[in-house]
Amino acid sequence: MKTMFKMTLGKKIFILVFMSFVLIQVLNVTLDFHREKSHIYTQNDNIYNIDVLSQQLSILYNQKYNDLNSSFYEDIEQTLEAEDGYKIDSVFVLNPDLEMVYNLREHNTPYLTLRNEKDGITTYLQINLSQISIDQQKQIENILRKHVENNQLPVNIAFTGYDSQNNSNVSMKIDDISYLSIDKQIFLNHRQNNEKIYTMYFETYESANCLLSAQGLYLDEYDDFHEDNYQKHDGIVRDYVSSLFPQQGETFSPGVGGVEEKDGTLYSIHCKPLISKNAKPIENSEFGDYDVQDVDGYLVFYTYDLNAIGRITHQVIYSKMIIYIISFIVCIMISLLISYILTRRIKKMSQATLSIANNDFDIHLNEKSKDELGVLSHNINQMSQQLKTTIQQLNDEIEYVKKLEGMRKEFIANFTHEIKTPLSIINGYIELIEAGKDDLKKQQYLSAIHQEIEHINQLIMAMLDLSRLESGHVELHKEDIDLEDLLMSIVETFAPILKKKHIHVVMGDEFPHIQGDFKELKIVFQNFMSNAIKHTPQNGHIYIKYHQGILSFENEGKHLSHEQKETIWDTYVSSDRQGTGLGLAICRSILELHGFQYDVCNSEKGVEFQIHIL
Repeated sequence: MKTMFKMTLGKKIFILVFMSFVLIQVLNVTLDFHREKSHIYTQNDNIYNIDVLSQQLSILYNQKYNDLNSSFYEDIEQTLEAEDGYKIDSVFVLNPDLEMVYNLREHNTPYLTLRNEKDGITTYLQINLSQISIDQQKQIENILRKHVENNQLPVNIAFTGYDSQNNSNVSMKIDDISYLSIDKQIFLNHRQNNEKIYTMYFETYESANCLLSAQGLYLDEYDDFHEDNYQKHDGIVRDYVSSLFPQQGETFSPGVGGVEEKDGTLYSIHCKPLISKNAKPIENSEFGDYDVQDVDGYLVFYTYDLNAIGRITHQVIYSKMIIYIISFIVCIMISLLISYILTRRIKKMSQATLSIANNDFDIHLNEKSKDELGVLSHNINQMSQQLKTTIQQLNDEIEYVKKLEGMRKEFIANFTHEIKTPLSIINGYIELIEAGKDDLKKQQYLSAIHQEIEHINQLIMAMLDLSRLESGHVELHKEDIDLEDLLMSIVETFAPILKKKHIHVVMGDEFPHIQGDFKELKIVFQNFMSNAIKHTPQNGHIYIKYHQGILSFENEGKHLSHEQKETIWDTYVSSDRQGTGLGLAICRSILELHGFQYDVCNSEKGVEFQIHIL
């Protein structure tokens, strides 16, 4: 089971090719989707002759417009009624405060369409509901909304001149009815004694608010909606147009348009500002823009395609499913072929590298191919030839490590010897204390033991400090340090020793401020000062100075030999037992952590230690 799901190279290649196929198909579907949307926009505009309508409305308000009044609205209605073909009724006017002052659809007569089926013939009656009050129209609309999915909702109606037995008209428009009842609620009853009530079934209802359809009349086979909400469309378009309105002091071109997608419906929106009659375009305006203060209103008209997104989705995805399946099969075949071609050569390389792992360097891969795998074969061949050299280098490094190990053992031997000496002294004094009876001498012996224990303690603490510094895990806490103040405090610390040996410390004139760890650098300077005092003779001098970025500690005394200068920074035990022998090794580690260079040399007066701090 684990082998089946193991991500081999062949499977990875297959996944890579397959994902590439998916991305290409997604891109293709996306392009088709947007192409279909653009086609719908263009088609809607062409059906309603938007360009012609826009031009005529422009002439209308440019020549006749004086004010937003009923006369101007009547001119708009007459212009639209004169259009051939489809009539656009999605037209409204906004005043400068973005309030809708005119909506063409509100002037449309509400109609209720009924159907009756008999002997295989379906008869449609289109009933004018203008004789019914607006409140009753709203009640009818609410009832139909509740039963809109019921294509067998009965409607009782009566009017003069209709006989369901003999009337052969398939479609009729009725402007005057005497009786209307829907869902057992009577809305009109002026029926005469001889008028018969007929039962028909709800088909569609259209008003200024909406279009309700029991069969989804205006929707295609993929839709399951039965309502076209005109007020909702007007609100969406109004919000979109509001976002285009300029602010105070900005300009507005003679006409703007755009597209909008909302709840699966595509809108093609056109907006024309109603420019004041005496307004003039802004000077040097390339597009004849007007100042926003010259706009008295906005004429908006739009077309839309209800649930166009669902229809486009079916066209660009489901209708091409067979093509996608075939492409998927071809993709699998191509990926398998590519996987075989690539993995065949890679398996040979895997066998070659396995031989190298088993110390068999006498291999040679075919380098004739000039592609990446050919280059890889060449590199493997070179690697097999160079491994011998590398192994030899490793052996040399092992020898170096052995040398370091010897140095470590030598250091341990020195350290053990240094510990052994005070321990032997302590043991001797303890024996003297046990054998002696003189209290005064016992007190002297105890004092000597205490001194040796202190020496051991200093040695151990120095070893711990050195181990801490050489571990590489010390975190420096750098701060601004007044070098002169630090050096003066250290000199004052050694004042009793300096006074005892009559040593005079000569300080330089100027010392800078430096960045460093105060605690660690104090240890360095203390060690340098202690070392200088130890090697300075009675009545001698120590010179502490700073010049051109170099801080130096110079003491009078004997010069260092060449061997001493080579090993002075190493860990060793002091022969005169006046120190631990680790002080300068600790100084070296601290200075290297700070990135400071250091050196020791013989001077005219004696020995000089240098630190390059800047």
